[in-house]
Amino acid sequence: MAAVDYVGIRDQIKTILEGAATLAGARVYVEEEPQFGLADQQRAIVVYMDRRTAAAPDQPIAAGKRTRYMLRASIWTLFFAMESYKVACDGRDGVLGSLELVLMANPTIGGKVATAYLEGGEMISARSDDANVFVAAAETILMMEVSAINV
Repeated sequence: MAAVDYVGIRDQIKTILEGAATLAGARVYVEEEPQFGLADQQRAIVVYMDRRTAAAPDQPIAAGKRTRYMLRASIWTLFFAMESYKVACDGRDGVLGSLELVLMANPTIGGKVATAYLEGGEMISARSDDANVFVAAAETILMMEVSAINV
């Protein structure tokens, strides 16, 4: 029996992002890791395993042997700047572009998924009065195809 290795997938995403030279300087947080003092990091990438779906019309009749899921991860890129919204947004966009290229170069997430693709996401900016800093954030949705196999 081969269950979906959700922990392994999550950990592999973190390993890929932390190992990318183009994302150097960005702190990677996954799920429940402490996220205090994010503004002190200037750049952060926050990964959440968001949901999984198994659409009935897409499931092959496999006599209870295989269920295919689409696993969704929500990956947030955050950039903090004291100067202005523009500096925060420009920084966010640079990190976001690097993130997308790193994920595109790893379509099977280190062999943990059958295939993966990117979808869009939210883009926001705000001023944090508490930290006296501007923040810009962008969400990248990472969709991954995985299967549970009952041998």
